[in-house]
Amino acid sequence: MNRLTVLPLVLFLLHSLNSIAQDEAQLPARDALLYALAWKQTAAEYQALYYQGFNIARAQVQAAIDARQEGDQPLAIITDVDDTVLHSLTYWGHLVQRNMDFFDDAIWDRWVESNRVTATPGAAEFLAFCAANNVQVFYVTSRDQGENTLALALENLRRVNFPFVDESHVTVLRDSSNKEPRQDEIMAQYNVVSLLGDNLNDFRRKYYIRNDIDGRIAAMEQDKAKFGQEYVIFPNPTDGHWLAAIFGESEPVASDENRDLLRQSAAHTQWDEPMENARNAYYEGDFLQALSIWRPLAEQGNARAQNNLGIVYRNGEGVIQDLDASRHWLLQAANQGYPRAQFSLGMMYDFGQGVVQDYGEAMRWYLQAAAQGDPDAQFNLAVLYADGRGVTKSLVDAARLYSLAAEQGHANAQNVLARMYMEGLGVTQDSEEALRLFQLAAAQQHTQAQESIAQYFPQLAP
Repeated sequence: MNRLTVLPLVLFLLHSLNSIAQDEAQLPARDALLYALAWKQTAAEYQALYYQGFNIARAQVQAAIDARQEGDQPLAIITDVDDTVLHSLTYWGHLVQRNMDFFDDAIWDRWVESNRVTATPGAAEFLAFCAANNVQVFYVTSRDQGENTLALALENLRRVNFPFVDESHVTVLRDSSNKEPRQDEIMAQYNVVSLLGDNLNDFRRKYYIRNDIDGRIAAMEQDKAKFGQEYVIFPNPTDGHWLAAIFGESEPVASDENRDLLRQSAAHTQWDEPMENARNAYYEGDFLQALSIWRPLAEQGNARAQNNLGIVYRNGEGVIQDLDASRHWLLQAANQGYPRAQFSLGMMYDFGQGVVQDYGEAMRWYLQAAAQGDPDAQFNLAVLYADGRGVTKSLVDAARLYSLAAEQGHANAQNVLARMYMEGLGVTQDSEEALRLFQLAAAQQHTQAQESIAQYFPQLAP
């Protein structure tokens, strides 16, 4: 075997996973906060929803002012504080900068004490309108920073010059998130026009439902006529009592278990994509389940499903090995221009598996796949040129094809091309380029490349 050929038979035996899964990108782990917080920090739509909410509240207050008769109870509104009239964006940005993805009480307490709050869009104008029209504003919030909790809350509200910031109008619940008793006290003395909040629990305790996403939604649906009337709700995708429906608590700990649960919740409703289901079944070893999905799709003309059927018939995974059936399905996909099927057919002819060995036919299929950028096909074409099988031997053409595959990160191609540069075979001798390519392959744990670095560049040994 030509010394520039690097285990093409091994590639043949191992390529089935790539043939089935090459189109499925493996996503790295993601910070759970990023999308939600990027939206809160930057989206004009997020700010517009605040203006919309306060416009609705103002319209309700104005209507109540216009309808008020002498002797009626005085008017009031009840509002939550955090993420309703006060922003905490710098707190959340602080967490993200430190690669944290769940609420952190200790940092929150320090942030509250720093008094870095800002008013949410439209809050100051709305509250000033209430004050100018003698509509009382009551702030009811759940916080706990110890004995100084109320004092800190007053400082936060005064920082942005809100009206009615005194102990008779500001209620801080340290031991409970149940605002209903205090709200009822206020309602007994005032005609409360609207309740403002960023969580359903800011309106009534009935919405504080744990471990039941659908149940909480159903409770909200019962009161849907109240939203935009009695209740004005503001957006908050990063924290709040909605989390209790998922985790059983509003401030879940940062754990892998909770990250998995969050991911599941993010897929609470989802598109049932057959090819993805089949792929998952295949990798879990449930070949029969994968076949039951792929077969009808293949019969309907789905090229990926046809390719995958060809692979499992060739390998005998979930079926008796049947190379004729393998070739049939691969040919169906290849004739539709599916590059992995073209590559696989090239392999069958290259190695004479289920067909008479035919390098010319192998070349034909490899060329079609390689033209579509398939790096395995480019590599195997290079091997044929390097060995002179089915084509006039040409190290120059071999180097060109190895280079195409190497540029796509093909470790075998990087290793072989490095040796060609090292020895000046088909290319101008260039030890620096050889080292670069060896290192790229070695970084992918390519054993031969690692050994070649030690052999040719001993000065780099640790």
